[in-house]
Amino acid sequence: MRRRAFQSNGGQLLSGLHQPGVTQVTSRPKKSSVLCAFMKSERIRKQLLLLFVGLQSALWAQPDLAQSTAALSPVVETGATAAAADTTASETFFIGLEFRPRTEFRNGYRLLRSDSSSAAFFTENRTRLNLSYQRKGFRFHTSIQDIRVWGEQDPRGTSGTFQVFEGYVEPSLGSDWSMRIGRQRVMYDNQRLFAQNDWRQNAGSHDGVRIMLNKTRYQLEAFGAFNQEAGAQTRFFGTDFSPDFDQYKALLVHYGHFKLSETFTLTTLHGTDVFQDKDSVRVSHWRHTSGGRAEAFHNKWYATIAGYYQYGRNDRGTVLAAWYVQPELSTAVGKNWKFRLGAEVFSGNNGLNPDSRDHAFDALYGVNHRFLGSMDYFTNFPGDLNGAGILAPYLFTFFEAGSKVTLRADAHLFYSQNHFVPEGASVAQDKYLGFENDWLLRYRPNNFTMLDVGYSYGLFTESMEQIRKGGNSQLWQSWAYVMVTFTPELFCWNKGPKT
Repeated sequence: MRRRAFQSNGGQLLSGLHQPGVTQVTSRPKKSSVLCAFMKSERIRKQLLLLFVGLQSALWAQPDLAQSTAALSPVVETGATAAAADTTASETFFIGLEFRPRTEFRNGYRLLRSDSSSAAFFTENRTRLNLSYQRKGFRFHTSIQDIRVWGEQDPRGTSGTFQVFEGYVEPSLGSDWSMRIGRQRVMYDNQRLFAQNDWRQNAGSHDGVRIMLNKTRYQLEAFGAFNQEAGAQTRFFGTDFSPDFDQYKALLVHYGHFKLSETFTLTTLHGTDVFQDKDSVRVSHWRHTSGGRAEAFHNKWYATIAGYYQYGRNDRGTVLAAWYVQPELSTAVGKNWKFRLGAEVFSGNNGLNPDSRDHAFDALYGVNHRFLGSMDYFTNFPGDLNGAGILAPYLFTFFEAGSKVTLRADAHLFYSQNHFVPEGASVAQDKYLGFENDWLLRYRPNNFTMLDVGYSYGLFTESMEQIRKGGNSQLWQSWAYVMVTFTPELFCWNKGPKT
């Protein structure tokens, strides 16, 4: 019996080199499986994917229901989070642990400090247990986690904080096809629009169904979700989803990644999210985001540009006409240095010449911590930008100080993309908001331990005070943290093939 080598990485189980976009399935399902027997026809599988994509195409063209009812390249990550099976084993069961405490000092994180504010200091901890089972044509994966701030609960109390972060089954539909059903991470491209948000201790997942096709030179995925409130199983008519948190009622996503040559790739991504009107359960607002990324490689050079257009209506029913663009150029110098130079541009509303449409781009369900500065001043869109958008050039510098130590320095400049007029003023403020510098030391003593030590500071302007509605920009704004992540393999069992 051959031992399977698994590795747990931040709660994500990886095996070998995955093609971007889809978890590879190396074995066919048992012929006794009703679902897989139905799907054994290549023609039926293609028709199912085309039906899913066609449904999305119809939704993209769907008018707003408020009217009808009046209705070194960035890491490419997708939803492939479960471990692939050992091709020599007929069954595999794996248990992995992630234990991640993080201690933070905040004195200008997220909000500008004022003359009367004092620093915050605390430790937040994530304990996550990952379990994965796989056999021919079938995979089950779940992860449960406990998130807590040290001292927030009475250790003698009975209240619990465990939650299911992931829980899904993945039957294979052939050598290239699979389907994932249940709670799962949804990660596409560089995670700008769809991400697991792993910096946040509780991270993020979605309840839905995904169909995946993985070929050598291209990958396609379609994901769909429909949410209802607790107690929906007792309802006999109608639908209702108006929780006290921000969340879509329905979501449809189509993703494609195409390797056009050895030096050029193309990514396409479309998402449609639907929000129930806050005053009428019979009215929904449909928001569409379409675009993609082009990437070119040449020796140690990498160039990319991503762009998206947002249309339809926002969750308040306002007509949308917003856009986003991100160009980047990166290179490696020698064996130890890497540089990434680029910019992010989010369109915004013109405070000097407003119109009835909303031009503020929303980054949907993507990660923000890794893009617009580690101090997280701009994470909730468009509120953190006061609707004015942002222009954010950046320079990321990496230095490999041996095989175990990495140093990183990120420099960010922030400008309003459009004119912002403060309340009570008649002229627009200066667009320059400030500068942020993030420093990170990462040490990996072994393959299951990672230590991060970070420090960030910001030099901001009075315009930033207006955009973020408070604080004193003349004061030193800073944030520091120490985080250690342990991801050991606790148990791995393989049942060898029948001989």
